[in-house]
This record gives sequence, structure tokens and C-alpha cells, in this order.
Amino acid sequence: MPTDYQPIACGFYDVLEAAATRKQQVYLQYFNDLRQLCQESTTIKTFFTREHAEYAQLASGEEVRLDRIIRLDDTPAPAYAEYPDFRCGC
Repeated sequence: MPTDYQPIACGFYDVLEAAATRKQQVYLQYFNDLRQLCQESTTIKTFFTREHAEYAQLASGEEVRLDRIIRLDDTPAPAYAEYPDFRCGC
């Protein structure tokens, strides 16, 4: 996985921003800083920029780099469009 920040598509940013604005509970799949797959139901509190990369701060306090977000609910990030959905169907 590249370590340099890759800007995300504007349309996907709009989806993230809309969920944050509505304080909507969302299902999020992303890679953390250790490159581990993470999945959780959360809300996005805010967005910020650090060292030329954009981040979302989650309700848990976790900071997720936007280019490492795989999926928000049923919407895959364009960079991960072919990536499988690992959500449990239980």
C-alpha cells in the first residue's frame, strides 16, 4: 500500500462529508496505520489535514487517513471499487 497520500475522488469526499454533517451512524471499512483491515459502526466527527494528508476523526477518537477508507456503508471508495466487502452477513 502506498505511503504517500493519494487524494480521494471529490464525489466520495462529498459522501463522507454528508454523513459527518448529518452525524449519521455509518459502517466504515478502512486500513489503519499498521495496514490492518478495520471495520466498525461509527460517526465521523470532523475532517482535518496533517502533513499534506486528509483525515477523518471518528467518534472513538480514531484518526483515519481518507485514502485508506475502503467503504462507507454500501459505497466503496473509488480506489477500492474492486475490493471485497468483508462485512459479516450474520
